[in-house]
Amino acid sequence: MIERYGTARYLCDTNATILSTDECGTLYCKEMTDDESIVMVHVINSTPELDGSKKEYFLRVPPDITTAREAVAWSFGLKAEDYVPKTET
Repeated sequence: MIERYGTARYLCDTNATILSTDECGTLYCKEMTDDESIVMVHVINSTPELDGSKKEYFLRVPPDITTAREAVAWSFGLKAEDYVPKTET
């Protein structure tokens, strides 16, 4: 349902809390009644589209994640301290 509504719109309209912002993105948390929190990291693709724009994504991560770097690292199966990309494509 959130995807159909629009993730960015949902997080904004429900006053989700920003937990962390760093060079990797922005980590949001939406507390849920009677369920685990929805925690998502907002990232921007480093590779531009043909028209020069860059796609934005919201990735859901486990609720115990506390930083955007940790969230992005988790999406690659890494720990935050091990996520050190040399080149982004």
